[in-house]
Amino acid sequence: MEVIEKIPVTWEERLEHDAKLEMPASWEEFLDALVLSEYRIEYDAGQIVSFMGYATFEHEKLVGAIIGLLNQLLGKDIYSICASNLALHIPDYGDRHYYNADCVVLKGQVEKVTLRGSMEAVVNPILLVEVLSPSTYQFDLARKLHQYRKIASLRQILYLDSTAMNVLSYTRHNGGNDWLLQEFSLPSESISILDEGHLRLEQIYQVLKF
Repeated sequence: MEVIEKIPVTWEERLEHDAKLEMPASWEEFLDALVLSEYRIEYDAGQIVSFMGYATFEHEKLVGAIIGLLNQLLGKDIYSICASNLALHIPDYGDRHYYNADCVVLKGQVEKVTLRGSMEAVVNPILLVEVLSPSTYQFDLARKLHQYRKIASLRQILYLDSTAMNVLSYTRHNGGNDWLLQEFSLPSESISILDEGHLRLEQIYQVLKF
């Protein structure tokens, strides 16, 4: 396992390390690094986490496609649709976490918590979307999913595979702690989005050719 003595904050420093970077750090050390970092970092139970590699064409096309489709479907003033730089607040049950999703949907008044100074994270997303890449697949589906489900306001999580036409939809059941998992892989299949309408897989994936 790679031993890292100093938190890399510049692109040049980051390039000296493995594609997947995990290094122990306190919450305060993470916040210090977050202000200075030239690349995206997240925080997971006592570790700074970073996945190196330039975003693939397929990943970025899917992110753009789903944001556009959600804007069309949820085109009401009560919804806010945001991209990946928005910080998410995970309720603290002993371990602190700091994540960014590829797409965040909020409804009504945006609620925030202060991390430090002017640094804030949103508390009340109702829909999160992650576009899965080979390098982040396990982290997104295991660690982040487990933490996302702690967010009380969250009603749905979508995982879009960037290497094949496949979508996983997790929806909260009756507002409780039970989640329904549905998997979609056919172009004609439709995914219910927040009871506001449906998106077909062929709509989501029309920007890609497999």
